[in-house]
Formats: sequence, C-alpha cells, structure tokens
Amino acid sequence: MADNKDIQNEDNIFADEDLIVLKDEDGKEIEFVQIATIDFENEWYAFLQPTELGDMEEDEMLLFKIETDENGDDFFVPVEDEDLTQKVYDEYVKEFEEEGFCDGACSMCNKEDCQDRE
Repeated sequence: MADNKDIQNEDNIFADEDLIVLKDEDGKEIEFVQIATIDFENEWYAFLQPTELGDMEEDEMLLFKIETDENGDDFFVPVEDEDLTQKVYDEYVKEFEEEGFCDGACSMCNKEDCQDRE
C-alpha cells in the first residue's frame, strides 16, 4: 500500500489503490472495490463490489467492461448481458483455480471434488 491508508467498511478492509469511484446516472459518487480484472476474448472486464453493499450479498460483485475514450482514459460500462456475465465469471473462476488461490472456504468453484474445499 502506497501510503498505508485503508478503508474499513462492513467487516472488510480495502487498500486505497483497490478503490474505484464511479458516478451513477444521477451523478452520485459510488465507491467500489476492484475484486479482479480479466481479459476475456480480447476485451478487458472488471469485477467490482460497492463498499456499501446495500441489498447486495457479501459474495456478490458487478461486472463492468473497461473501455477507452478518445483521450486514452479508461471508463467502465456496466455489463447487463447475463450470458456474457456468466462467461466472463466462468473464465475468472477458471483462472482463479489455475493460479492456486482457492482455499476451499469459498463457494466459487462449487466442485465437490475440490481438494481445497472444507
């Protein structure tokens, strides 16, 4: 962490560099934690979770496509296509498992034969 500042919210601690602030359609700023970024079919996507979950469950996240404007700045577009969301999520889980990050304590892989599953 660059300056060792963390934000604590709903039993989670997030480093500053993992936070992304987006504006909703009304211009209200919403803080998100960047859970993961993934390259899927030559397009970049980010899984984000609001720091204030509201009605969301702790293990839910939102998918955004990362696009670039004419100035070269990134911006995030919510993905509303459920089939695409599922495909990107499946790729995320596959990469997550291949990297050996699974500790068996999550519900990510849902595989009964997972050696890490508790």
